[in-house]
Amino acid sequence: MTKMLVAEDLSAVGGISLSAALPVLTAMRYQVAALPTSLLSTHTSGYGRPAIQDLSTWLPAVFDHWMAAKLDFDQALIGYVGSVELVDLLHKYLMAQPVALTVVDPVLGDLGELYSGFDGDYVMAMRRLIQTADVILPNVTEASLLTGLPYAADPDLAVLLPALQKLVKPGAHAIITDVTRDDLIGCAWLADGQVQYSGQPRLPGHYNGTGDTLAAVIAGLLGQGYSLAQAVPLANQWLNAAVAETLAENRDDERQGVALGNLLRAILALQAS
Repeated sequence: MTKMLVAEDLSAVGGISLSAALPVLTAMRYQVAALPTSLLSTHTSGYGRPAIQDLSTWLPAVFDHWMAAKLDFDQALIGYVGSVELVDLLHKYLMAQPVALTVVDPVLGDLGELYSGFDGDYVMAMRRLIQTADVILPNVTEASLLTGLPYAADPDLAVLLPALQKLVKPGAHAIITDVTRDDLIGCAWLADGQVQYSGQPRLPGHYNGTGDTLAAVIAGLLGQGYSLAQAVPLANQWLNAAVAETLAENRDDERQGVALGNLLRAILALQAS
């Protein structure tokens, strides 16, 4: 089995981040090393202030142990980190590892604003981290923060995508998520210098954890040899199915992440084909 390191926060309640990535990547037959960058009683949207356990003293010991035990990973998926210190620690670790594919979801903010607790130093640390990546998956806000370009809900992708590409290593790909076009929502990237777009119909409501789920699916498909042009549309299609399933459940608590049943069934069907 292919070994994938997944480093992002773990919320005990909420069904996002590691809680979403683990079932997705397990269904895709990865041997997952789950590395929580922080522990939270709930995610940060709608539950009030969560109880948070800082893992900044534990993570260096983890990396020291892994190095001593000669553990290595074929691939890595990096999501929410949380502090400059931990971003730099992950950067150092990844630079020392022979990882064949590194996907970074540079979690910084949304709707034109940095998330609470982040500042310019954190943005600079994330710019350093994405230099290790083969694929980055910022949303529109994060793409603007990383490039320093003004935020626009409907950005000029012919300007924003080339600016992002300049921040990553040669051969790496920048994919902007959460891009809207008419009644579609999806992803944009460059191929041969031209903007590519793949989207699905936007469904009503707001759903936590969609970006985490999308990142896990894209990382998993790319790691299995799917091209960008194959992986991104398929991931968008599956995420749309997950949101549709969530809508159909008529949940009384909108704070939970999306339903994963249909998405996982689609993954298992593909693995069996």
